[in-house]
Amino acid sequence: MFCDTVFSRDFLRYFVKLALAGTVVFFTGCGQDQPNPNVSTYLGDPARTHFSGLDKINRSNVASLEVAWVYDTNDYADGVSTMHTSPLVVDGVLFGLSPTLNAFAVNAATGQELWRHTEEATGAIQRGLMWWRDDDNTRLFYTNGPHLVALDPATGTVIAEFAESGRLDLRPYHNDKPVSVPTPGVVVDDLLILGLGSPGDDAQTGLIVAVRAIDGEVVWQFRTIEREDETGAAAGAAGMALDAERNLVFVPTGPAMPAYFGGSRPGDNLYSNSLLALNARTGALRWHYQITRHGLAGPDLASPPTLVQVERDGNLVDAIALPTRLGQLFLFDRDTGDLLYDSTELQAPHSTIRGEQTAPTQTASSVAFTRQMFSVTERHESATSTVQTLVDSLDQGPYAPPSLNGALLFPGFNGGAGWGGAAYHPDARKLILNTQETASVLQLVEIPAGFSDQDEFLKNCARCHGADRTGLFKDRPDRYGAGGPSLANIGKRFSAKEIDTTIRKGRGSMPAFSELGEIQRRAIIRHLFAETVDLAQSNRTTEVTYMLASPITIRDSESLPGNLGPWGTLAAVDLDTGMIDWQVPLGNYISHPGLGLGAENSGGPLLTASGLVFIAATPDTKISAYDAANGTLLWQSDLDAAGYATPVSYAVDGKQYVVIAAGGGLLGPPSGSTYMAFSLPEE
Repeated sequence: MFCDTVFSRDFLRYFVKLALAGTVVFFTGCGQDQPNPNVSTYLGDPARTHFSGLDKINRSNVASLEVAWVYDTNDYADGVSTMHTSPLVVDGVLFGLSPTLNAFAVNAATGQELWRHTEEATGAIQRGLMWWRDDDNTRLFYTNGPHLVALDPATGTVIAEFAESGRLDLRPYHNDKPVSVPTPGVVVDDLLILGLGSPGDDAQTGLIVAVRAIDGEVVWQFRTIEREDETGAAAGAAGMALDAERNLVFVPTGPAMPAYFGGSRPGDNLYSNSLLALNARTGALRWHYQITRHGLAGPDLASPPTLVQVERDGNLVDAIALPTRLGQLFLFDRDTGDLLYDSTELQAPHSTIRGEQTAPTQTASSVAFTRQMFSVTERHESATSTVQTLVDSLDQGPYAPPSLNGALLFPGFNGGAGWGGAAYHPDARKLILNTQETASVLQLVEIPAGFSDQDEFLKNCARCHGADRTGLFKDRPDRYGAGGPSLANIGKRFSAKEIDTTIRKGRGSMPAFSELGEIQRRAIIRHLFAETVDLAQSNRTTEVTYMLASPITIRDSESLPGNLGPWGTLAAVDLDTGMIDWQVPLGNYISHPGLGLGAENSGGPLLTASGLVFIAATPDTKISAYDAANGTLLWQSDLDAAGYATPVSYAVDGKQYVVIAAGGGLLGPPSGSTYMAFSLPEE
């Protein structure tokens, strides 16, 4: 469990505890009159400002930044391995997660491993950890699939008195269904507030819970649906922000249906696609604002909100900013939930497929940080004609519902602002964020009458894994290789996405089933996730039904985005006026270096008090520093893999560092497993 064999276990515990208490001389940061050298909260603070008060690295010396240390987790997830964690740093100790959610601690000045905690990975993504301390206890928390895990930050051992042997199973609070908590919650006194959602296409109860940090008791719950028969709304997957003075936690919620396709459904889905303001101590609703009502199709509210201030009539107003996947920025009064930018309410068309249903209503903000109209690429004639032929066949109306022919969505499914969120410049009152401008196709697929999930499994999988999913030759170890392993309870070990990848690409001795379409693959996955199997029941459909295919990005003949560039930008929005202050292309593609049109990206920016914006996020495996005043590129460095995470800055013994998790894997380049720290050279 511990890889550092230089120290004994007892001495290691003593050493790290001294460091966390701030009493080891070479781990102490700046004096009390200096900016906070620590990063004890995800994204810098509970307000989610991505802001660091450190300024030793500045415009005049940032070009001299060099690699200070590299820590390799030596850990890769099966299939496409990614790592989105933004680490915590407390008194000279850096805490992070590997691609398979093994927690670790390293000396933040050298990268030397202090401890490592191995946990069976039951979740695919975790963007960070939570730090909690009271007068007598210090704990480190993170979620691994449905489990909230509590560790001793001095040794990495589980806190046995928390919940059940150091792990709280969140599924009982979620109708005993799968749970996903990809983003850290907020810490409020003795409570950890988390947003629970469902992984993949599972439609379950969206829930926000407050867990007592000392023993794992759930103190309050807020259901994001109103009635037991309603379809679930994902809750808080994008993260949340805390206003400690007002005792309010702000939570954006996801759509009411999985796969972004509705239909006739009960209830108003009142809290889906909304920003909620909840009392942090009780869970009582203060206010909420629903951006999309009865949404049929469209992207999530993917970004965490950010606490900001704006000037109105000569006065500073406490506000909360929420950028969206549709490239629009909403600004709310924190006390009332009133919009501080003008907006328009638009009625979207009815679906022509699902019969009678309520058409969605979309609120459009007057402030947009991406283009709102699609234009075909002009890179060269072949690229233009390829895209134009596809686009001409699509429904291009605003907020068009998915159809059998396909509907155009721009900005697309992964457009606008993503889960990385935005940085806030408190003096200039600017919001700085990375954006994507690509287009997607939303298309329905017809499922014929007589279709059966079980039939698809029996036809494609039973010959190796048994009709009852328990595997072949399970009682004869000497013959085990002649048949497939048991798939019983596989949903507890792998996500739907991971199983889908295995079906398409194969794994180990299992061949790829690339000929299977999305309908067949989803049917097999549903059958594997079913709790029981009754071979006497076929459960074949009696009528034609429809499924939303996985949204695809429109690309040209060279696999680049099919719309007019730029495809990814870094932008600064003046919050007082709602105008874009500056906007520059962000990143490149390894296959087409030097285009200068930006690239798809994932992760977030870091803003420092010296006026620098640090960001990785792009597929060209770079980390960059920009001037926050005008977007000028000041520094770049290569990473071991793309840094699809948010960097943090901290100080040890007065020396400032910037660190990023280089996990790659997401947008094409190879996967990685390293954390890379940068600092100025010794004088």
